[in-house]
Amino acid sequence: MIGRTSSLSLRFAGAVGFCVAAMLAVSGDHSIAAGATQEPRTMRAAAVVNDIIISTYDLEQRIKLVMITSNAQGADAAKRLRPQVLRQLVDELLQLQEAQKANVKITADDLEKNFKRIAQQNQTSTDAINKMLDDNGIARATLQTQLKADLAWQKLIQGRLAPRVTVSDDEVEQAYLQATAAASQTQYLVSEIFIAVDVPEAEEQAKKNILSILGNLRSGATFSAIARQFSQSTSSATNGGDIGWVSEGDVQAPIAQALRKMSPGGISEPVRAAGGYYVLGLREKKLSKDSKVAATPDAAPSKPQAAQKMKGTLTLGRVSIPLSEGASKAKQEQAKNAAVELYRAINGCSSAGSVAKSRGAKFDMLGTITVKDMAPQFVKILEQTPNGRSTPPLRGATGVELFVICSGGMIPAAGMQTAAGGPATTKSKDVTKEDIESRLFNQELSMLARRYLRDLRRDATIEMRDN
Repeated sequence: MIGRTSSLSLRFAGAVGFCVAAMLAVSGDHSIAAGATQEPRTMRAAAVVNDIIISTYDLEQRIKLVMITSNAQGADAAKRLRPQVLRQLVDELLQLQEAQKANVKITADDLEKNFKRIAQQNQTSTDAINKMLDDNGIARATLQTQLKADLAWQKLIQGRLAPRVTVSDDEVEQAYLQATAAASQTQYLVSEIFIAVDVPEAEEQAKKNILSILGNLRSGATFSAIARQFSQSTSSATNGGDIGWVSEGDVQAPIAQALRKMSPGGISEPVRAAGGYYVLGLREKKLSKDSKVAATPDAAPSKPQAAQKMKGTLTLGRVSIPLSEGASKAKQEQAKNAAVELYRAINGCSSAGSVAKSRGAKFDMLGTITVKDMAPQFVKILEQTPNGRSTPPLRGATGVELFVICSGGMIPAAGMQTAAGGPATTKSKDVTKEDIESRLFNQELSMLARRYLRDLRRDATIEMRDN
């Protein structure tokens, strides 16, 4: 969300003590995780959440992980990160406890697939990640804990809150008209880090948090890594804060004002808007579709940036539309139309589930697949499918299928380079009603998820002891 005017159960060792890693099973076992058995004998509680201890060992291990993955360096960065990381651990423990109550199950296969996906996105292997953890003195359970919490919370939100979200045709139509009118405005490719202010009492702490985050970014921390760790936007945090293209008409006035002042590659000062504080990262600007890029007479022609070929391994998802062999012509036409709409609307695996559900289809993650193991004809189709998009509809054994490239796909040639050497300003694409519907669905779901977590915090017994 950006204030728009719009998925291993771990084996457990002996009962050394309680800590957040004990929640990894979600099923209620309160023993120390096997991956955390290297913690020192002397430690203290950093926080106590509903009688479960988060130890200083857990906290320091997670700080190490955040610093390694976000490129944050130095004692000052660690000091700034400490209170944020502790609050994150508290939230994760609350989420895991709630998932346990709802009987949410995270299997070994779930965790393994997610781990492989993360490795693929970072163009590395799971073995390399584990070696990185080992070399830096970080228990593997530290990363597994976070993966477990993320997956459990996602499953809980999708199962409990997503069915409550309804987007009416009137809402879509109104938002579509607004978006059409905004076609004359400049478009911005934006990433966000969002810290919520759900109650007035949280204002001061939220401001401290966002300023601390900004300090880490200015010290060299990676925006996407910090967003994944700390952003409270359910819809964008897992994507490293990426919210895609927006116009000034899509966002609140304070955000639009900040974007107008920014240049591509820049990071904003904290922006206070409805819901909380934002730090914005502007990656690119686009002119309106009716605008023309002014040519520089003396500028020598520039060559377009070369396209990137599809990688040797891909992370794929699949959208399935049920259709029996003997289906009527009407059913076939219905499935065809839905498939075409899905083909146009899908833009990334993070939102593919909600887009598919809105059209009566099902989305499944297939995981990481080696290209050389695929049929040559299928490889040719994938080679022409941009990263984040879906293949054209294909007839499968049980219906119509579209395969979404989550990572590793080809990237088309970028826009022309300007004489100054920066990326050229390109034209905006037409927005579709499917885009609008998906955006409204995710916006509402994100709001419900934030309220859910707010209520969990309010009803919990939390004692912060780290000084």
